[in-house]
Formats: sequence, C-alpha cells, structure tokens
Amino acid sequence: MPECEGESRDPSTGQLPIVGYNHLAGRTAESLFPGLGPEELVDLLRYERAHRNRLPVIRSLVERLRNFRHGEAG
Repeated sequence: MPECEGESRDPSTGQLPIVGYNHLAGRTAESLFPGLGPEELVDLLRYERAHRNRLPVIRSLVERLRNFRHGEAG
C-alpha cells in the first residue's frame, strides 16, 4: 500500500470528514467515500490505520486515492 505524505499526523475523531466515522460499520463507511476529496480520504486512511485497522476499509480508501491520482475518481 502506498504511503501518504505526512502520514505521522493522526486526525482525531472530531477532525474526520465523516461525523461518527469511528462508530460506522465498514460497508457503511465505504459507502460514504465517493463524496470525499483526496485530503479527506487521506485523513480517514490515517485514522483507520491508527485506530480501527480494518483491511477492507483500508483497501477501499487506497483504491479511491489511486483513482484520484490517475484522474479516475468521480
């Protein structure tokens, strides 16, 4: 999985782009990713890796970020 710039910064739950993210089931969280931009996805990825570490969610976030980098998101 690709590393993100400044990965050491770990957003608190109050800074996450999805309210109540830390209480959402994986599939529910993933269903909200399409409405987010790259910076928001990076914040969620950092949080997910540091706190929940759900592999399917991490994979979804990484794939979404790859799509942005290749101009395929939307």
